[in-house]
Amino acid sequence: MCRSLFFSQLDATAEFVCRSRWGPIDYPPPFGRDAFPEEAYIADIDAKTGASLKLTILNEKGRIWTMVAGGGASVIYSDTVCALGGASELANYGEYSGAPTEQQVNNYNLITLQFPGQK
Repeated sequence: MCRSLFFSQLDATAEFVCRSRWGPIDYPPPFGRDAFPEEAYIADIDAKTGASLKLTILNEKGRIWTMVAGGGASVIYSDTVCALGGASELANYGEYSGAPTEQQVNNYNLITLQFPGQK
């Protein structure tokens, strides 16, 4: 008798390329909650392009909103905001990279500027 153990993790990173082979996949919601409509809108744009557009609302009443080009830069920027005492005011984690179109970046920008929790 031969036993084997198989473990696999699947995320949405390669969905753009593999959707036709994988078929529809329902990923669990991040942070154990349903997505805000704005997050779902950006995820939909992200799923239809080879570029990367990510938006996660961390604090809908936060006053610090980010829109940083480049995944690495966005992580450093968010970490810096938190290190400087702004963690309770950080509203989102967001990034765009991989050469999205001007229209995609503009749509992303409008979402962050018009989010209902902003004053």
